[in-house]
Amino acid sequence: MKRFGLVVLVLFAVCVFIPVNNAVASSVQDQLKTTIDNVMQILSDPSLTGEESTAKRRASLRKVIHERFSFAKMSQLSLARHWNQRSDEEKKAFIELFGQLLEDTYVAKIEAYTSEKVIYVKEFVKKNKAQVSTKVVSDTVEIPIDYRMYQAKDGSWMVYDMVIEGVSLVGNYRSQFDQILRKNSYEKLVEELKEKMGS
Repeated sequence: MKRFGLVVLVLFAVCVFIPVNNAVASSVQDQLKTTIDNVMQILSDPSLTGEESTAKRRASLRKVIHERFSFAKMSQLSLARHWNQRSDEEKKAFIELFGQLLEDTYVAKIEAYTSEKVIYVKEFVKKNKAQVSTKVVSDTVEIPIDYRMYQAKDGSWMVYDMVIEGVSLVGNYRSQFDQILRKNSYEKLVEELKEKMGS
């Protein structure tokens, strides 16, 4: 569990936010690359560097992340069968809480990105779903990461899951949440998520 968490944190930063070498990019890859370029521009902007600019920099990063990553879909898939048991108000609150948890955890790691390269291996697109397979390559490691995406009504492609070394990010959270909800109340799950945010 802890090892998976560390891998996710590092690879989210390395894989999502490093320029991709790809000669012929599809619409899916083009949109991912736009996000990547925007993040890199924020991280390299002299006016946004340093501790005094942390709040402004992170606000800019969060805006870019929200444009490509669907925390609403991630929340729904992570709660799985428990999602429909929640009221509209609970769903909205959970999306905000879960999204904030992911942001708070990942943004700090994004700011410490390294120079690993990301190579696009292949992609599979069927109607409004796509999976783009990549590899994170450094001098000492080569790690496969797949992006699972769906096409929104406006035509944009949104990331709803990442599969790292064969392990689904959403699937991992879904397993954790289900174990908690089998033994405890939904309120207990929310409480544990808030405790993680405060730790």
